Amino acid sequence: MRRPVVDLSDCVDCEGCVSVCPQVFVRNETGYIEVQECAVYPEALVEEAIMMCPSHCIFWEDDEETTS
Repeated sequence: MRRPVVDLSDCVDCEGCVSVCPQVFVRNETGYIEVQECAVYPEALVEEAIMMCPSHCIFWEDDEETTS
């Protein structure tokens, strides 16, 4: 499954992702943007957040389990 990731070292705290997709992106108690755990991520909304991010710090990461 793919999941969105925020590279906090590049994030400029604009909160655009939180505005577009608050069910996935939230500001945590320490003040950083965080990705919520979801069974299924709303792909269209996450893609919109990725496109509008001014620092291009949001991307998809494959979360594949390794099997032997």
